[in-house]
Amino acid sequence: MPPRPYLVFVRAGDESLHGRLIAEDRERNWDCCVSWYVPPRPERLAEYYSHGGFNKFDGFLEFWRQRPEPWTYRYLLLLDDDVYLRPGDVSRFFTLCEHYRTYLAQPALRWFTQTTLNALVRNPVCVLRRVSGVEVMAPCFSAAALEALLPTFGMTRSTWGTDLAWSGLIGGRQPIHVVDAIGMDHTRSGGGRPSAFYRKLAEMGVDPHEELRSVERLYPQLRRYRTLSSGHVFRDGLPRAVAPALMWVIERLKFIVRIRKRALLHLRYWRATLTDAFTR
Repeated sequence: MPPRPYLVFVRAGDESLHGRLIAEDRERNWDCCVSWYVPPRPERLAEYYSHGGFNKFDGFLEFWRQRPEPWTYRYLLLLDDDVYLRPGDVSRFFTLCEHYRTYLAQPALRWFTQTTLNALVRNPVCVLRRVSGVEVMAPCFSAAALEALLPTFGMTRSTWGTDLAWSGLIGGRQPIHVVDAIGMDHTRSGGGRPSAFYRKLAEMGVDPHEELRSVERLYPQLRRYRTLSSGHVFRDGLPRAVAPALMWVIERLKFIVRIRKRALLHLRYWRATLTDAFTR
């Protein structure tokens, strides 16, 4: 079977959702590469398997060195293994990226899922919303963007700041979008404790915050993640005269997401602290 036009690369552990994404997208227009960061499973769900590398971008570079030739994929979606899109939505996401010729994009985060950046939370007024940047959880690169941004993939060990470098290198010359028509869930919360990945970074003496600051020093002109003033595609049926104002109303309401996030962070922290105290 010839390659499909799009590729999903998943950096996968024992609880990876890639099998569910494949099973629920029966007419998928995408191939899948699973890059294990745990001992590989004996499965044959995906078109490609690889392993090696410390983080997701290291893993992709390992795959890239052995990539199929010729490389015919028009879009590449780099997914964390705890990201879930509803049945068929991965294919629909790629179709929208192709239709609107996105350069660098990502699916929108659903309201009240695990998130850190309000600008990337779904705005129901838009199909496509132009933003200042996407994050490393689920970036989608056009072939041109991949070629331009591939040198950043080994920039930091923690991956913190890599997405900021994309915005800095693009420098407004190409648009960056959130595809609001497609939502995704970030299913893992961390439980109030550092994950194995962050514990390993600490053992290595790597401070993610310092890595982020080092990238910020390279691009001091960049502001926080935000929705830009123009370049959006609004949903059909909305009056053009009111759609922009309605979009900004929704953007302002995202403070609710921030409040909920902070409350849950405190709850998880204290739950973990109490659990540790009573199990000693």
